[in-house]
Amino acid sequence: MSLKKRYDQLYGWVNERIDVDGIIGFLRHKEVPASSASIWYYFGGVSLFLFMIQAVTGILLLVYYRPGPESSFESLKFLVSEVNFGWLVRDIHSWSANLMVFCVFVHMFSVFFLKSYRKPREMTWMSGMVLLILTFTFGFSGYLLPWN
Repeated sequence: MSLKKRYDQLYGWVNERIDVDGIIGFLRHKEVPASSASIWYYFGGVSLFLFMIQAVTGILLLVYYRPGPESSFESLKFLVSEVNFGWLVRDIHSWSANLMVFCVFVHMFSVFFLKSYRKPREMTWMSGMVLLILTFTFGFSGYLLPWN
């Protein structure tokens, strides 16, 4: 059996289940807002990228972190001084957290001032406000974890 025939069979099988042709058709006709040429358009994507960095470095830090008033600072001291590149992972996590809070804040203001929260995007605005509050909450609680 040729490679093209196998590909067509696999594509047909997947297309029956999740309508790949419909998704491709939707993406071909998707219009990008006129404000995409400005720098304000990119802060949402930068915030998502920084969140992914937070998730990866947070999982790496979780391996060595021991919670508690007596053990948390000692575990971070061990991470920074004894673990290979532990200081780098902690610094990346710290800097990306600060940058993420900044980018989410700027993104919220840019959406507000560009009036991108209006119909039909009201639910996007509301979910964004919930994510903004979660970002501030996680940022604040993360600053308290070292107990220093």
